[in-house]
Amino acid sequence: MQEREAPDPSPRPSFIARHARSFPVYVGSGGVATASHYAVTIAAVELLSVAPVTASATGFAVGAGVKYWLNYAVAFQSRARHAAAMTRFALMLALMLGLNTLLFALLERGLGLHYLLAQAITTILLIPPGYVVSRQWVFR
Repeated sequence: MQEREAPDPSPRPSFIARHARSFPVYVGSGGVATASHYAVTIAAVELLSVAPVTASATGFAVGAGVKYWLNYAVAFQSRARHAAAMTRFALMLALMLGLNTLLFALLERGLGLHYLLAQAITTILLIPPGYVVSRQWVFR
């Protein structure tokens, strides 16, 4: 008769313990990505005389690339194939753009908040769902 292995007696790490490293790094990656977006936008407009909308779109693309690489390599230490992770990342960006637009419109138009306050609140509210989708799906 074959003996069965005893179940692992060690308790599952707490929610906080499971996210103690990746969540702050995820938030930091977002900050670096946002800074790179703004730096490219400002440099393109001020130094290269690029139209602001074009500059912002270019900055967004640079920021998205920075965010992808920092999240892939540092925040989530992913081993997913890049083709799959990049596709899921692009889909998540589209989802987050929709949520950003909806929340921002509700706050700015619906509640009459100043646009900068509305954007700050929207950004903060989108951090948790962005983190969960990134951790559980994009970089898994």
